[in-house]
Amino acid sequence: MYKVFIVEDEHLIRDSLRNQLLSLAETHPLIFSGEASDGEMALASIMDVKPDILLTDIRMPFMDGLSLAKEVRKIFPWIRIIFISGFDDFEYARTAIQVQADAYLLKPIKDTELIQTLENVIAVLDKQKEPVTERDTHADNFVFELKKNHFLNGIFRGDLSVPEVLQESAALKRSIVGKKTCVVLATNHYDKNFDDYFRFSNYLHFLFGEDDSIIFSSISSRFIKFLLMDSDSDRLLEKSYQLAQTLVHELKDEEADDLIVSIGPIVERLSEIPQAYRYTQNMLQTYGVLRTERIISYEDDIKDGEVSPTNPFKLDLAQKIAQTEADELEELVLELQGTPGDTEERNRLFRFFVLTELGHLVQKKKPGSEQPLLEKMNDLDQLASVAADAAEYTQIIEKLLAFLMAAHIHPSMVKYQSVIQKALGFIKENFTDPDISLNVVADAVNLSPSHFSTIFSQSLGQTFIDFLTECRLQHAKELLVGTDDKLSTIAMDIGYNDPNYFSYLFKKREGQTPKEFRRTHARA
Repeated sequence: MYKVFIVEDEHLIRDSLRNQLLSLAETHPLIFSGEASDGEMALASIMDVKPDILLTDIRMPFMDGLSLAKEVRKIFPWIRIIFISGFDDFEYARTAIQVQADAYLLKPIKDTELIQTLENVIAVLDKQKEPVTERDTHADNFVFELKKNHFLNGIFRGDLSVPEVLQESAALKRSIVGKKTCVVLATNHYDKNFDDYFRFSNYLHFLFGEDDSIIFSSISSRFIKFLLMDSDSDRLLEKSYQLAQTLVHELKDEEADDLIVSIGPIVERLSEIPQAYRYTQNMLQTYGVLRTERIISYEDDIKDGEVSPTNPFKLDLAQKIAQTEADELEELVLELQGTPGDTEERNRLFRFFVLTELGHLVQKKKPGSEQPLLEKMNDLDQLASVAADAAEYTQIIEKLLAFLMAAHIHPSMVKYQSVIQKALGFIKENFTDPDISLNVVADAVNLSPSHFSTIFSQSLGQTFIDFLTECRLQHAKELLVGTDDKLSTIAMDIGYNDPNYFSYLFKKREGQTPKEFRRTHARA
């Protein structure tokens, strides 16, 4: 299924396009994923939604469709773009060609034209995912892939001198001089045969091949390897998160449901790259099994203050807590007492380990009510005493587990507890503002949009747009029951300028229209 995002400043045309798309979705592999009334708001939503097809007007306030398309192409190269316009303007058409648009439709758009255009785009998207069958025609590409793989292996191992690095990178048409670098590794699921290499390498080339700040290779049975380069550290970090999200998004329909991406430290010297590679590799291998988030970064680890110690009992408490329901708490507490048949000494060591791990997960939150308990857990002697006392141990872990489960934030992301709580507070205070967006909230918590989008979705298990929509519709339900306001007024009050879009979202989420909801609850 391919997600479609609509950008159009005229709400009647936007309503018409949405209805056309919803009708087409019944017979075509399409999903309506959202809409916006201008390019600026659209870009923020697209960062979160990551659609496959962008259907956008050209002349719009704040950011026009051409500017939007150029920015989208930089971040998400896979997105297919369809322009719509009321002007048969050659300059617009020429610019549309320059940004590699798939189609240029003139208003009013006929159903047959939209259907044919979307079918053509679907065919292009399907073809992008088709396996390569003619190996001989790709011999030159394979030789080039081998050269990239040889270069990355050499620079990651530290086998290349500075002159060799400069010479080989120049041969790959990449400039590494004076640039900061970042190593990114992803688990490779395409190691069955050489056809997989051709297929996947071609797809990576489609996604990243035109970006002269990236060198990559998938010719390895272990990792998909990337070396990112930029003169600016913040820009490089943002690009690394964009790349990681692209990998996770684009491989979601492949045999890579457990794909893990590891983002290494940003380094300034070529001599530091081998150490950065080893650290990135260690994160991927060590945390790929123990941690549940699919994008792991050095930046996030150092925010936590330290690298988590090797787990001596092969127990991932964060994952266990995340998978435990409230009515299963007692069972988890019993499981964390120790293993029947083990010696008391080993079970005492196990309980000590559980206490330290739980303390590590909780320490970033530090709520006032739990402060005395945390102070006790910071004392290793007291911790050893608690581990030896089954009753006190049970009492303490019950409190800690209940707290972590009530936080509604994935325990492995507790290091971002304060950031997420600040973001949630900001959203809850401002969700009625029609101009609120992922970019606005990311700026409020001092993170880049891609970084914030990653930790928000991995912490809460839902995207920013989904959470914002939940807040708005919950408030809408309160207004529908508690006031006699018109639907158009309620839509404006919760942050939607378009009452029709509000009604569409409400019915999609609640299974009934706002009018039906009000009527049902008025009777109740």
